[in-house]
Amino acid sequence: MNRLFNSSGSVFRIAFIFLLGLILLGALSDWIIEWLWLDNLGYDEVFWTIKITQALLLLSALVVSLAYVLPNMKALGQKIGTMSFGNSPLAQLNLDQISTQKIKRLFMGIGGAISLFFSLAFFMRWDTYFRFHWNETVGQLDPIFSNDIGFYLFRLPFIELIQNSLTSLVFFVTLITIILYIYSGAVSLRSKNELSFHPGVKKQISINLGIWFLLLSWGYYLERYNLLYNDTGAVYGMSYVDLNVNLPILWIVSILCFLLAALSFYQLYKNRFKWLAIGGVITLLIGGVGLNMLPGAIQSFVVNPSELQLETPYIENSIEQTRKAYALDKMQTREYSAQPAEEMSWSTVEENEETIENIRLWDPRLLIQTYRQLQEIRLYYQFYNVDVDRYHTDEGYLQMMVAARELSEEMPQGSDTWVNRRLQYTHGYGMVMSPVAQEGSQGDPRMVIKDIPPKSEIGLEVENPAIYYGEHNDDYKIVNTNVQELDYPQGDQNVYTNYQGTSGVSINNIFERLLFAWNFGDMNILLTDYINEDSKIIFWKRIQERVQRIAPFLRLEDDPYLVLENGQLYWIQDAYTTSPDYPYAEPFNNQYNYIRNSVKVVVDAYDGTVDFYVSDEEDPVLKVYRDIFPDMFQPLDAMPEGLKEHIRYPIHLFEAQMDKYNKYHMTDPQVFYNNEDLWTRPNEKYGGQSITMEPYYVLTKLPGQEELQYLLISPLTPSNRDNMIGWMAANSDVPNYGEVTVFELPKDRLILGPAQIEARIDQDTEISRQLALWDQRGSRVIRGNLMIIPIQDSFLYVEPVFLIAEGVDIPQLQRVIATSGEKIAMQPTLWQSIEALYGQRRRIAAPSDTTAAPVPQAVEQMPAEGEENYRELRNLWQEAHEALQDGDWTLFGEKMDEINNLIENDS
Repeated sequence: MNRLFNSSGSVFRIAFIFLLGLILLGALSDWIIEWLWLDNLGYDEVFWTIKITQALLLLSALVVSLAYVLPNMKALGQKIGTMSFGNSPLAQLNLDQISTQKIKRLFMGIGGAISLFFSLAFFMRWDTYFRFHWNETVGQLDPIFSNDIGFYLFRLPFIELIQNSLTSLVFFVTLITIILYIYSGAVSLRSKNELSFHPGVKKQISINLGIWFLLLSWGYYLERYNLLYNDTGAVYGMSYVDLNVNLPILWIVSILCFLLAALSFYQLYKNRFKWLAIGGVITLLIGGVGLNMLPGAIQSFVVNPSELQLETPYIENSIEQTRKAYALDKMQTREYSAQPAEEMSWSTVEENEETIENIRLWDPRLLIQTYRQLQEIRLYYQFYNVDVDRYHTDEGYLQMMVAARELSEEMPQGSDTWVNRRLQYTHGYGMVMSPVAQEGSQGDPRMVIKDIPPKSEIGLEVENPAIYYGEHNDDYKIVNTNVQELDYPQGDQNVYTNYQGTSGVSINNIFERLLFAWNFGDMNILLTDYINEDSKIIFWKRIQERVQRIAPFLRLEDDPYLVLENGQLYWIQDAYTTSPDYPYAEPFNNQYNYIRNSVKVVVDAYDGTVDFYVSDEEDPVLKVYRDIFPDMFQPLDAMPEGLKEHIRYPIHLFEAQMDKYNKYHMTDPQVFYNNEDLWTRPNEKYGGQSITMEPYYVLTKLPGQEELQYLLISPLTPSNRDNMIGWMAANSDVPNYGEVTVFELPKDRLILGPAQIEARIDQDTEISRQLALWDQRGSRVIRGNLMIIPIQDSFLYVEPVFLIAEGVDIPQLQRVIATSGEKIAMQPTLWQSIEALYGQRRRIAAPSDTTAAPVPQAVEQMPAEGEENYRELRNLWQEAHEALQDGDWTLFGEKMDEINNLIENDS
């Protein structure tokens, strides 16, 4: 019997240990996997620094909370447990029948839960603590309180977190205490003007109220700084009313709360709750009237009649601080004469031939469909996105459209097995590249890198095409197993490989397999026989998720882009430091009011390694994280030169700066107040709708420059007007990276904006007739992005026209519209449209006698019996010659093909 009992006890202990292990595994598996993953990438310091900080914050907050809450809960439980409730509402709970000890334990448990909930707020705000502890000075003072800007960016948010959390905790505990004491009868109204307290209750309530009023006093003191973020005045930030009404009232309320705290502590010696109630009502009235009603009255009767005069200093503050927060103060401003393009000479066109050759005609929104139809090759590959970049090639410096052939998120029907999805189909393969302004046959893009394996026409070879890490397909994969991975298809056969990269977590023992099986909810990891001692599991493969898990304190650009360098594929991800706490700076999209593109992240598409490069050494926010993680960030000079040639100014930052510059370029307070010169982003027509024009990259020469520059540009228009008032350009090339220039256009004459150009195209009868004709013949016409290209001191407007045949989702570049503003041309190619505008032709040498084209010798020597064919050949040659004279290269090629066919048939 004893043996059986001992045996049962052993089984029970084993089961208990096993169950405890499962619970711990479930609780800690996420952390263990995160640590293994970061350790594999060399960023384990990020894991330990963040987790230790979270643990210390949780523990510290828990200790402080328990030190306050438990004595209150213990005293509350003691009083409730020893009281006779009589006819009080709590008598219905039959607490009289429960021992005092059990009631105390109940309340202590409630107190522990409250403390833990309170502590979680600090656990989640580890980043706020980082900025507080490793704070930096900015070297600039706010215009009101003369504090360094770093106080608001780094210290104040964590101080407010402490104040708000403690105030809420004390209020909640005090409220529960008072309510329960009232319901239990421990606090009652002895007479009309006097309260009766159970022994010890008055002391507890008085101390709690005193602490709460002290915290409220501290809160109103801190609230003064939040006036710098007020958005109810003439400008964002502190206004005349804030400084002269709200600020004094906050001081008064803060002092009154401090006096109420002293009066609360005075209750320990005298029963003067009546005084406390009167003081509370007075404070509430002063705060309510002073902070809610008085500012409106002062605004209406004092400020509004003389608003510009009174608000001028605060308008100046808002302009200055917003310009600094978005680095608008570092932008250069230049005049751009915008000479009429029709006055541009042909020599100017030839001097800017490289710019014209790089005008983007292909629209990424349409080109992705072409890539998918022509270059996905197999059902398990997919193109998700098209990026724009520039490359030095055998054919010169060209702007390119680039897309990665990634592994599809959906497996072909009948192939979606666990082995295929997890072990064999592990990576995408190769890329497609096409020049932005060139087309191949049948109106398709000219693909200079294409097919599987990748074939290149321009000297850019893809030596390692495998893409294990990309923008999509976040499924985990297990590599180096007993099942070879599909590398790429080759005819009816497949080529297989094994992963040779360093990234990936080992999965060769039972614990690791159990860990990942639990975490991913997939028992096949535990049961499969294909895993061996060299096997690795790769996961968190999406570029943005990968970067975010390493550096969760950075904000990421929406779209990483693929780069081919030295035969290898990389992803470049732009990252920002942001803050919503820059004083007096107007927020962008209610998200932040300070932003810097301080980090360029490079991710190896094959190996998965992640490198962080600093692109803004002066950013104070990034300096905080460089102090915390000294081994994470490298200077930009450490980036390989080939990759450095592909960094570009990010679109999100450009849009944020453009949004603020449209308003805050007005530095004169009166002009700003009246919105006399408010700008906006222009609209363009796309898909039959008017949409906001997106910034676009161009290769061009700025006025006074000799070399091509890679710029992100956007035209700007006056608010509620369609004419162009200026344009903004951000340089992407090292060493001038990050230089932003705003070119201001003449205000004494009309410079056509995008919407006006679109309207003129619509009004052109010949173009409208042709487009309407195509739209009625089983095809759909789509006009692509309108490009406004600065060429020396003029603008050239270019818009591609695509045709999509019914039932075939492959857009074809059918025509290119070019205009100088006055004259409009629509021809099959860009150069033909430009030649039509400027009356010039790039011709091959031709005989002086253009009345009749010389007939080739082969035609002249044809026998007499072929007179009919001879006549036909002569007519074809004449038509070909006329097409050549007109610059119609398409027709010329067609006629030459007909001539060749006719000659071959007769020979």
